[in-house]
Amino acid sequence: MEWPNFYGNLYGTNNVVSGLLSEMVIDEQVRLYRKRTLYQEIDEALAMKNKERFLRLTSELREIMAYEKTETG
Repeated sequence: MEWPNFYGNLYGTNNVVSGLLSEMVIDEQVRLYRKRTLYQEIDEALAMKNKERFLRLTSELREIMAYEKTETG
């Protein structure tokens, strides 16, 4: 049994557009979650005075922030 696509019919979109919008929302949520965990892990690395880990984590955070900056234009 196939579920009806109420949103596609309501807004005049098709399944491809709905799928892309869903993927964009999921990607953003994953990115936000990773940023939150990175901040926590960076704090832990600082507390443990683990320079290597701190540098690796801040590098990843910078990459995410650079991506977000190019995404918003």
